[in-house]
Amino acid sequence: MTTWKSERPATGTETALHVARPRRWPGTVAVLVLTPAVMVGCSWLAQKQGTLVLLLGAFLAMLVLITAWTMCGAGPGALVAASGFAFMLFVGPALGDYVLDQRGLRKDAVIVETGTYRTRHTRADGRTCTVVPLDTAEAGSRSYDVDGTDGCGEELKTGQRVTVVTDPQDWLAPRMSTEVTGVSPSQVWVSGGLFVSMEAFVLYGRLRRRA
Repeated sequence: MTTWKSERPATGTETALHVARPRRWPGTVAVLVLTPAVMVGCSWLAQKQGTLVLLLGAFLAMLVLITAWTMCGAGPGALVAASGFAFMLFVGPALGDYVLDQRGLRKDAVIVETGTYRTRHTRADGRTCTVVPLDTAEAGSRSYDVDGTDGCGEELKTGQRVTVVTDPQDWLAPRMSTEVTGVSPSQVWVSGGLFVSMEAFVLYGRLRRRA
C-alpha cells in the first residue's frame, strides 16, 4: 500500500529568511585562496629591480586587500589588510633567498670599483661594488653591481677576489656568496604565522557577516 506525504508549503516568513540568507561560501573560499596567492605574487614582483614592476605589484596588492577588507567587514577587514600587507613584506625576501640559493650561479669575480651613494631614509651612505667575473668568456662583456645590503661591505676593496651569486633569469639582484644562505627559520615562522592570522581573520569576518 502506497502512502503519500504532502509537503507543507513554506510560509512567507520562511521564504523571506531563505532569500535574506544568500550563500557566502563561494566568496569566502575566493578570499581565502586568492588573497594569499596574490600577496605572494606581488611580493615576488617587488623583488625585481625596477620602479614600474614595483608599482604594479603595489597596485595589485592594494586592490586585493581593499576587496578583502570590504568583503570581511570594517573591523576584521582591517585586520586582514594589515596581516596581508605584513605577510607580503616578509614572504617576498624569503622567496628571494630561497630562489637565489637554489638556482643562483656562483661565479668567481674581482672587484673593479667601489662607490657610495646618498640614501633617502638613513643618514649613512650606501655602498656599491662593481664586480667582473674571472671567466674569460664573460670578463669584459658583463659586470655586476652589488649593493651594500647584498654583501658589499666596507671590508671589500678594489682588486679583491670574491664570489658573486647571480640569477640566471636576471630577476633577482646579484649578491655576494656570504649573503646567500637560503631561507632562515625565522622567515618561515614569521611568514607562516602571518599567513595563518590572515586566513583566520578572513574566516572570522565572513562568518560574522553571515550570522
